Amino acid sequence: MDNTHFISIVEASYPEDSDRIKKALGFASQKHMGQVRDSGEEYITHPVAVAEILMGLSADADTVVSGLLHDCLENTDCTEKEIESGFGKNVQSLLVGLMKINNIKRAYYKEGANPEALQKMLLAMGADSRIALIKLAERLHNMRTLEFKTREKQIRTARETLDVYVPLCERLGLGLFKHEMEDLCFKFLYPADYASVVATMEKEYKESKAIIEDITRTIEKLAQKHGIKARIQSREKSAYSLFQKWVKKGKDNVFDIIAHRIIVSTVPECYTMLGEVNNTFKPLDGRIKDYIAHPKPNLYMSLHTTVLYPVKDSQPIPFEIQIRTEEMHSFCEYGVAAHWIYKDRGVKAISGDTKKLRTSLISGQPQENLQQKQEFYEDKIFVFTPNLDVIELPKDAIAIDFAYAVHSSVGNKCVGAKVNGKMVTLTTPLKTGDVVEVITSATSKGPSRDWIKLVKSPSTVSKIRAFFKRERKDENLRLGREMLEEFAKRNGTNLSTLLDDKESLSYVMERYNLASLDDIFATVGYGGLTASQVLSKFLAVAPAEKKHISEARPSKHNDSVMIGGHKDLLKKFAKCCCPIPGDEIIGYVSRGKGVTIHRKDCPYLLYLEDDRKINTEWSEDSQNSFYDATLAVVAEKSPSTISTISSKIAENKIMVNSIVLEKSGADAHYLVNVKINTRKQLYELINKLRASRSIYDCYRP
Repeated sequence: MDNTHFISIVEASYPEDSDRIKKALGFASQKHMGQVRDSGEEYITHPVAVAEILMGLSADADTVVSGLLHDCLENTDCTEKEIESGFGKNVQSLLVGLMKINNIKRAYYKEGANPEALQKMLLAMGADSRIALIKLAERLHNMRTLEFKTREKQIRTARETLDVYVPLCERLGLGLFKHEMEDLCFKFLYPADYASVVATMEKEYKESKAIIEDITRTIEKLAQKHGIKARIQSREKSAYSLFQKWVKKGKDNVFDIIAHRIIVSTVPECYTMLGEVNNTFKPLDGRIKDYIAHPKPNLYMSLHTTVLYPVKDSQPIPFEIQIRTEEMHSFCEYGVAAHWIYKDRGVKAISGDTKKLRTSLISGQPQENLQQKQEFYEDKIFVFTPNLDVIELPKDAIAIDFAYAVHSSVGNKCVGAKVNGKMVTLTTPLKTGDVVEVITSATSKGPSRDWIKLVKSPSTVSKIRAFFKRERKDENLRLGREMLEEFAKRNGTNLSTLLDDKESLSYVMERYNLASLDDIFATVGYGGLTASQVLSKFLAVAPAEKKHISEARPSKHNDSVMIGGHKDLLKKFAKCCCPIPGDEIIGYVSRGKGVTIHRKDCPYLLYLEDDRKINTEWSEDSQNSFYDATLAVVAEKSPSTISTISSKIAENKIMVNSIVLEKSGADAHYLVNVKINTRKQLYELINKLRASRSIYDCYRP
């Protein structure tokens, strides 16, 4: 293939990078050697055409090089290492992004595929908009050469282009790409309708030629009157756009088959020309639209008006006029590539507000308070399942989030994951375009509570918490019964005696909207109700002979721990682990300070001398004392969190020693120290705190 013309454009437009671009041309030609397109041409004609389209947008050298190499990783024996060593990390990154996008084509043809999700994925793919631009340039050239495909492939490719790539052009503001792609899709999908519309447009334009020239001269005089340098263009509407309007409004209600465009230098000149045009020609009511003050969602900016051209002895002819600045016009045509066009053409005096809007779309970093809908989904990622279904997740989501997004049962049984075919840990962050496969195990015991601190999706947090609530039903039943029995005993009555009274039981179930005695136990065990709340309702309605209330209260001072069979040794409880009755404990003999009591699972014990550890156990009197206990609470970062924690503690009639904010990031981490009487009382409080919507986790550290 003779690339003389292409090389001459490169040397003229990219003098500093011409050697590098020519090197990429040679590399691509060698890699694609022997490959032929359906047209019979050498395959290299395609990447060269893509690069020329990108050069037409004044794209940077890395983008042009990537356009030349865009099929090398996918269709040849080329490796990522070759690309990086020959053309740099930036080009390698762009090409890897393009490879991921190729999964979108396969995903589109799945039954039930969601084109809008694929559009979002295209927008979110890669570090910047250049990946999308290269893909769109590739698709545009493929559409231009679609005639060489079979009829079946023409229909499939045109439908995919219309569903996914044309809306993407709209979002990116690429008007030139959008209109050409639309018309090519229209041509291959509905050839008869396309021929009819094109014939009508040619006839209309031919008959209106003299009128168009007269309108142009009139507008030129209006601009000269105010000393405004204006470019006046007459344009035909795209065939597909016109056809859509005919279908929607009816052929007689479409006025802009032929339109004029006035391009000036400044925004004030736009409004001056609008006033002159509407004073010279009669405007149609309701047809003036100000997209400068109120840009379209894709940041399109222009003034529109529809006016009437008088015709002697006939009905006046309506025609549309668009008025915009050079900057607006460039953006309407080239969208996200407009900043390169400005640079190339040397356009100056870009207004501050417009510059902010343009920057927000080009960089993918929306400015505050602009509330634009076309941001590059910075707070989301889009990944594939192995079957190429698209899953939307929060930014920085990990494999665990993905597993629960697929299904709760998948998340509950997941033990590992593969990302793009490679084994990874469940805490591996995901990126847009990744193909993720979850490894599950039937023997998995379920999620870890630690996952709640690691996952990014609120939905994942809810599903993990639901697992613990549901799967621990038997434990909650047992714990709830024990809590009620203990609380009744401490208050001088007998739970079984109270439960024998059917009237009291019915009253309590109705009061708390519970269906059975098991529901009462489970709710207390989970923390939905406290033992105090439930027992007080029983006592409120139970016959006097069943209450047997005693005023006895446990003593706060007793010998609760036996050390080597003795109660009277000097001892204290370790503040690092705060042991309470029911915990397995061990003593450590301090020099001159007696014995310090630790929980056996206290990590601090690892650093203490083994020969000074002594067997220790709780005495029968341990239930009659009060103990300090520490809880770690992970909660929503909110001014009301401390109030929520303290109120839950107060509901359980437990005294608070301290609530300290230990760490504050995405969540708030608190250390809560309370004084409790029994282990069950502590776990009743833990379950109560976990049941709060604003508290993500609560556990003993």
